[in-house]
Amino acid sequence: MGLLLERLPAFSRFSINNTQMRKLSTLPFLPLFLLIAGALPAQETAFERQCGTLFEENPWLVYFQSNQAAFPRSPETLYVPLAVHVVGDKAGNGYFSMEQVLAALCALNEDFEQSDIQFYLGGPLRYISSDNYFNHDYGGGIEMMTAYNQANTVNCYVVNNAAGYCGYAFYTLGIVLNKSCLEPGSHTWAHEMGHYLSLPHTFQGWEGVSQNYSQNAPATINGRAVELADGSNCQQAGDGFCDTPADYLNDRWACLSNGKSAQLQRDPAGHAFRSEGSLLMSYAEDACANRFSQGQIDAMRANLKSQRPNLLAEAPLPQLLAGTVSGPVIPAQDELITNVSRMNMQWPAVPGAEGYVVFLSLLAPGGESEIPYMVYYTLGNSLDIDGLLSERSWRWRVKPYNRFDACAPLSEAFAFDTGYFISNTKEQATFSDFKLHPNPQYAGGPVFVEFELPAAFNLHIFLYASTGQPLRYLPLYGHYGYNETAFPTQGLPPGLYWLGIEHAGGRKYQKLVLQ
Repeated sequence: MGLLLERLPAFSRFSINNTQMRKLSTLPFLPLFLLIAGALPAQETAFERQCGTLFEENPWLVYFQSNQAAFPRSPETLYVPLAVHVVGDKAGNGYFSMEQVLAALCALNEDFEQSDIQFYLGGPLRYISSDNYFNHDYGGGIEMMTAYNQANTVNCYVVNNAAGYCGYAFYTLGIVLNKSCLEPGSHTWAHEMGHYLSLPHTFQGWEGVSQNYSQNAPATINGRAVELADGSNCQQAGDGFCDTPADYLNDRWACLSNGKSAQLQRDPAGHAFRSEGSLLMSYAEDACANRFSQGQIDAMRANLKSQRPNLLAEAPLPQLLAGTVSGPVIPAQDELITNVSRMNMQWPAVPGAEGYVVFLSLLAPGGESEIPYMVYYTLGNSLDIDGLLSERSWRWRVKPYNRFDACAPLSEAFAFDTGYFISNTKEQATFSDFKLHPNPQYAGGPVFVEFELPAAFNLHIFLYASTGQPLRYLPLYGHYGYNETAFPTQGLPPGLYWLGIEHAGGRKYQKLVLQ
């Protein structure tokens, strides 16, 4: 068994995909939307409202669904550039990291692989520092997109609070994504991209409607015919796609082992059915959803080719990576480093790579688990680093990427050790003894850690059991002067612990008693 080391802070996350109204023309659309959005609370916490989507038919989609013969299928892969805007607060904090953007982009392309639509970065990530946009309501989202949108790309904004939802899309403006809903395994970006490319929810018309599933559904909902379980009115009801079964579930739901909803629904004729959980445009949980229907794929491709040809790249075609990083590397495997005032790391270049992400980790005492330490970005196949802790074992991995390919795997783990050393860099500067309060503290209550620094540098706060086993850690960027941070103790039993501050210049520890 490996050591279970908990990184703090820990966030409880779940995805709720929501989209706002979509129309072909923004001008008549915005005033109505602003009027409605203005009535919604601007400061609600994300996820408090699961569905705020206003039912609105897309005129282009209505025409497509009634005239599909006018949109012949084509076999080629469609390449679509993205302008990705990463939003932080006005102090420049809270940005979604580059490696997280790459991982989310990889997931987006995997979700769209069956459609032969692939997305790529049309330029460098664009960073915005604004409290008004970091956490915003719909009016703030419209203002943000109006101010920062780039032409001939799908504009995607990653924020802290997307008007209280995991995401939303404006058909003519762009996509806004809550960064907490882009974790591995999430399909939020694909869901919102589907909306941007004209797709409604599979439960279209039921947005925001309270339901009594023990009764038959009404014949119409929000002025639209309710789809029958046998699909006989599929072209005029529901989402208008005949290959997406009837679905009335407008709240997040888990699927059964057969991929269907546990909730039994009854159509207007009294026929019982369960919703299909594999469709990305449903509200099935991420573990269930994994595909678009063929009808949905045809609509998205036709939307790009006929309605938005400006979003399609002509040349050059994407250059995919030829592989991942493999040795030999510098430092050599298991090399002992005794002078790390500045250490150079090198690895073989990967054909097609435009940059690399380097993940550096500490090996926990006992050698059975890794502790994330730092993530670096570099355009070349080498990196200079400093500020390492002495007398430690390290592991590092490299991930190549380019604007077209974010799915290259991580390299194998390379290893090196640091011996005892004293560096003359500012990161090695010592600091005065820190204070803990309250101490003793009741188990579960926060412990406040106070200290002063002669310069700004990275720290790690570790919590050890009385036996020396590491339990939790908190990476922290300390700033010059007085610092105070809260260290959580939820889930820890009463007892004696050691809390330590570790950085490149050394380590300091104090006893902590939880009652």
